[in-house]
Amino acid sequence: MITLINGNWIAECDGGCGTWLNTGQRSIQQAANYLSRAEDWDNVEHGGKWRHYCPRCTEGGIPDPDIDRVGIGFTRRGIPDDE
Repeated sequence: MITLINGNWIAECDGGCGTWLNTGQRSIQQAANYLSRAEDWDNVEHGGKWRHYCPRCTEGGIPDPDIDRVGIGFTRRGIPDDE
């Protein structure tokens, strides 16, 4: 989420880690561009809302809020040994 606080655009990670960053930009569009280009954050539109994820939260892939909401989880299958 990017919010305007005391004239500063502050980004907070939507991944739930609590990371936040003062972008120092003058508009929300400049702040979003700064996050993705200079700070390596991922900006994702989902359901008409923009979500912003810090690099730490996107290491394993961007979380899908629909999957979290319905309680479905996927894991990797191990490769069986043919020996």
